[in-house]
Amino acid sequence: MFRIGEFSRIARVSTRLLRYYDGIGLFSPGRIDPATGYRFYLADQLAQLNRILALKGLGLSLEQVARMLDEKITAAEIRGMLALRKAELERTLSEEAEQLRHIESRIRQIEEEGSLADYDVVIKSVDAQAFLSVRQTFPGIGEAVAMLGNMVRTVTARVPIASRDSAVVVAHSDFDDEALDLEIGFSLKREVRKQIVLPGNIPMAMGELPAEAMLATVVRHGPNYQSHLATGALGVWMEANSFQIAGPSREVFLQLPSNPDKAAVVEVQFPVTRAA
Repeated sequence: MFRIGEFSRIARVSTRLLRYYDGIGLFSPGRIDPATGYRFYLADQLAQLNRILALKGLGLSLEQVARMLDEKITAAEIRGMLALRKAELERTLSEEAEQLRHIESRIRQIEEEGSLADYDVVIKSVDAQAFLSVRQTFPGIGEAVAMLGNMVRTVTARVPIASRDSAVVVAHSDFDDEALDLEIGFSLKREVRKQIVLPGNIPMAMGELPAEAMLATVVRHGPNYQSHLATGALGVWMEANSFQIAGPSREVFLQLPSNPDKAAVVEVQFPVTRAA
């Protein structure tokens, strides 16, 4: 089982939204601790949440979504409705393209309910590593992607290739698409002494990525809007193998995208311990 913050990171929805859905009786935790009031969710609840998000993406009200869930609508029926919605969206203005891509990725997750799809989960350990980074709270994923792009251009121009390793994003909080507490930077083979300043007069700071004794990892290929497929697969694997999340997750870019809509190769890493 996962606490609400952990489940939000796996499902890529905010804890605020999960609490709201619980409050209106649309999507409730698998268990609530009677002593503490903590909410706990199961990995197999991803299926129900994906149905809610997909139906909401069709423009249905939450009341309509609840009625359709009560009627036990199938994945195939949702697929058909989403296909119709996709055809409509393709005729709309270009700014709706991102919504379309998110709907398509939710379709895929619905079709792969309860499976690990093409993801191979690997357990590994990592040593501590020098980290040149910036930590900020971003109002949305677009701003975080823009920061990553600025950083890549600046660091690759200022730091010798012999010193730098991979671009890394560390998530320091529960997932919240309106307030992302992220540390974005480059892991280094050796420390860099000179000051690196990003556009907008944003200084980068030298720090350390701490060692981790046990990381559950998967490598995902694709654009950022498909990241929930990898985190969802990791959540299914962790619950099936009795692991729990033990710290901030990381995304290590093994291959950077040429632009935000293109495919990247990213290793998603969750520190884990054996569940009690």
